[in-house]
Amino acid sequence: MTSRILVLGATGQTGIDFSNAALEAGHQLTLYVRNPSKVPENIKSHEKVSIVEGQLSDEEKLKQAVASGATVFVSFAGPTFGSTGTPVSDSLKLLLPLLISHNYQRAIITATCSYTAPEDQGGLKWRAVVGLIRLIGGSAYHEIQGIGAQVTSQDPAKLKWTLIRLPFLDNGDAKHVTATFTGSGKDGLFLSRKSAAAWVLDQLDSEEWVGKCPALCN
Repeated sequence: MTSRILVLGATGQTGIDFSNAALEAGHQLTLYVRNPSKVPENIKSHEKVSIVEGQLSDEEKLKQAVASGATVFVSFAGPTFGSTGTPVSDSLKLLLPLLISHNYQRAIITATCSYTAPEDQGGLKWRAVVGLIRLIGGSAYHEIQGIGAQVTSQDPAKLKWTLIRLPFLDNGDAKHVTATFTGSGKDGLFLSRKSAAAWVLDQLDSEEWVGKCPALCN
């Protein structure tokens, strides 16, 4: 089934890969972006794409984007190394109640394994990765904690959310994706952006991971 999807983080490479895959599958997109010039021309000019320009903190623009007719929300927005503040998690405080009030059917939001799921068993490699992020990542660790807390505090009966936790990303081709939890023995450290995009697209009509926080890898 095709939908109109509201996309946050559409100018990053994973968001671009997702937008291309979603358009190829026949979906319509509303892109909420700070800088429309960063949207590739083939996406920007597509007849099934509308763009709302605004800051993450602009409540009126966020309301406009949510009211675009979309019924699905996907976010690839997240911190970068050395970033300051928690703009994404602060934005989700505004966005998530709006999604519920507008009867959104699905929400898939990205984070990392810095946010711990109840099913996680952990492991040395994850402690090392998270420790490195806390050491040199600026506010990235706190941003991810905020994103995770905002999403998982929502009632999945009111908003069918999934928080997907991404490892190190590369620009390889789409491959099989394993959705698991840390310490399972299947929890790899790498995932291609195209794989992440394809997995998210497949989950739009699935309830397998509703209310859960899978860690993805190839």
